[in-house]
Amino acid sequence: MDTTVADRVDALMAPLVAANEFSGAVVLSRGGEIVYQRGFGMANHEGGVAFTPDTPNDGASIAKTFTAAGIAWLVHEGRIDLDAPVTRYLPEYPHTETTVRHLISHSNGLPPYYEFFDPHFKPDEVRTTEALLAVVAKTEPSPRFVPGSRFEYSNLGFDLAALIIERVTGQGFETFLRDRFFSRLGMVASFARPARLSDWNGVRTSGYRWRDGTWQLFDAFDMEAFLGASNFHFSATDLARWANANADGTALSPEVFSAGQKRTAIDGHSSPITGLSWYADDSGNRGYYTGSYNAFHNLVYWDRARNESVVFVSNSTLPPWKTITLQRDLVDALAGAPDSSAGAPVFERFTRATRASVAGTFDGDAVGAVTVTVHEGNTRIRIGDGLEFDAFPVSREVFYVPGPDLWIAFSDGSPPAMLHARSMFIDATLQRADQSE
Repeated sequence: MDTTVADRVDALMAPLVAANEFSGAVVLSRGGEIVYQRGFGMANHEGGVAFTPDTPNDGASIAKTFTAAGIAWLVHEGRIDLDAPVTRYLPEYPHTETTVRHLISHSNGLPPYYEFFDPHFKPDEVRTTEALLAVVAKTEPSPRFVPGSRFEYSNLGFDLAALIIERVTGQGFETFLRDRFFSRLGMVASFARPARLSDWNGVRTSGYRWRDGTWQLFDAFDMEAFLGASNFHFSATDLARWANANADGTALSPEVFSAGQKRTAIDGHSSPITGLSWYADDSGNRGYYTGSYNAFHNLVYWDRARNESVVFVSNSTLPPWKTITLQRDLVDALAGAPDSSAGAPVFERFTRATRASVAGTFDGDAVGAVTVTVHEGNTRIRIGDGLEFDAFPVSREVFYVPGPDLWIAFSDGSPPAMLHARSMFIDATLQRADQSE
């Protein structure tokens, strides 16, 4: 290990581990070579299994980067047309105007979250992608909005994209990923979970949160057989191989990568997520994606200009603002850059009843105008005149905004005078611009 990097990363991790806020693994690489790798805490407390860099962890939405890459590869081969209707590949799909591009650009009008399907399945009934699609066909004969007219984060869209890959190739989705990516890149600890957790072979990495002086389960849901948006397990070592392949250009051919890095236009605005399901800077040289699900959180970050990558996986419910701060600090540590994340101020705490006070317009040089609206308890933000995004409370102080991948919080009174926004590429404090209203 690079001792300079190791000392700095160890100093970042030590207080989080001591506070029972982090268990998992971190792997940092430069030029395809690992310069730091370490596991922290336990993967399974009941089984006494320690976390190592080779421990498989629930990857949550990291799976989307593989699904999007698979689609892009098959587009390049002429086997999938992004602008063809989904019904060309899935005749049972109920919305005739939806295209494959809509599925993987979060602009499809499908039910956005899996909780929608709970009333339609028995507790011990396995949920496949085909079964979810049948529920949509029965209960949602029309999309919730005109496809392509708005951004709404969509897990089911990626599950259906994976189903398209299965129909086009005649392979199971896990087999497809293994043939195209896992085997070629040496990702030996990457696999699809069994639908029933009771069918797990060996000891599984469980999810936890520290409550009342002990680790309590905050685990994966059972009976999930849908693949594409999630439900793959990866070790930190394997995800480092994926990150390195994206950093050095070997994950996909240059033609496939270049085409996939383009951003879809949604309601006349560019999506914040590329066609390969990466958050990328304006140069396209830096990209990353995260996967969060109950206690699990994962980061895959790559930098083509520096040929560096940062990966961590965790199963410990790291507090939200510390999550985005750790992500940024690990990148800075590897690059030898000064810490770019300012410390967190004292944020205002909100309940559902008081959340409306965050509504307003905030302004700052780094971001521009940000408009926050609250309607019937739902919080949304718009940056400038761009797309509008849902903002979900992930604690009493912090909101998470999928799409631009922003973590936002507020301070200085009620209504709050300041909005704090942090992502991998943004760290800004904005001042309320409508103070006199």
